[in-house]
Amino acid sequence: MDPGELRGPVRERAEQSVPADTLFEVLSNRRRRLAIQVLREADSPMDIGTLATQIAARENDIDPAAVTHRQRKSVYTALHQNHLPKLTEAGFVTADREWVRLRLTDRASLLESHLHRDESRRSRPLWQVALATGLSTTAVVAFVPGSNLPTVGVTLTVTVCATLVCYWLFGERPPSTAA
Repeated sequence: MDPGELRGPVRERAEQSVPADTLFEVLSNRRRRLAIQVLREADSPMDIGTLATQIAARENDIDPAAVTHRQRKSVYTALHQNHLPKLTEAGFVTADREWVRLRLTDRASLLESHLHRDESRRSRPLWQVALATGLSTTAVVAFVPGSNLPTVGVTLTVTVCATLVCYWLFGERPPSTAA
């Protein structure tokens, strides 16, 4: 056995880790991110032409049937010359011949948490809205004639708990990558 060769679970963990440089290079380009998203959503492997059409449609926010030849060709050329070779070299995409049966590999699942970071940032203000609403409600209850301290205390406790639950559910979590 070669001393540099890994066996068993150690090898599996090494194969599942992605160097940070590779991860950042793959995800640094919007078209590569879109290619990964389109392939992830596809029911079956697709060819480069179909992938180019889907990406062009998303880039231009139009229906795939409305994509022009120029839009499709621009994406097709970039995929063929640059993006698909990088994705296959990194081990996230596999294809049969000449980019005919493109599909994601199991390793592409490691990109999931990074692809959704933008969505989690958009959801993050929800806990701030919950906190503002709760504190406003507490202030209203506190100044209503006839309210007493226990009512204000319960309202404040519920507000803090609801805010913590919102933050726990929708707050941004740090990514977990292997270097």
